[in-house]
Amino acid sequence: MNLRVEYKVEDFLKDESFICYILDVSSEAASEWENLLREYPELARKAAQAKAILTGEDTTYQLSCDEIVLWKQQLMDSIISLD
Repeated sequence: MNLRVEYKVEDFLKDESFICYILDVSSEAASEWENLLREYPELARKAAQAKAILTGEDTTYQLSCDEIVLWKQQLMDSIISLD
């Protein structure tokens, strides 16, 4: 069983692969996430909420300074690992 089936919104926000998928950094991540969300549609709502938070569309959830720093570092690490 894929552990991501149990994900909460917060888990999506911490998942490097999900962040790459949302930011369209990796086609491999996109394929993996699209397949997972198609297989487990109940995750789609949570994934959509996490996407809205990451892209700034959802302003009801404000990231703390520590969360922003961590997210930026994870993003940079992901980009660097693709090179």
